[in-house]
Amino acid sequence: MKKQPQLSELSLEELEKRAKMTKFSSITLIVAVSLQFFAGVYLTFKNGFNAFIILPMAFLPLIIVNFTNLKKINEEIAKRKS
Repeated sequence: MKKQPQLSELSLEELEKRAKMTKFSSITLIVAVSLQFFAGVYLTFKNGFNAFIILPMAFLPLIIVNFTNLKKINEEIAKRKS
């Protein structure tokens, strides 16, 4: 597996591109998890308890990691622009 470069090794353009991609993927993941949650709630009311209500909870750490990475990238961009 290819090792990811440190944020300090990337150019400002690469950091901005990575921030944009991370933000897009985070928003997409939030939408997908929300859809899963609402589908799980609907299916729970219709058919009783099922695993679809638990699946969105399993993806919450991914959302947290994405926003943590986005924060680090934005801090690095701010540090370079000042």
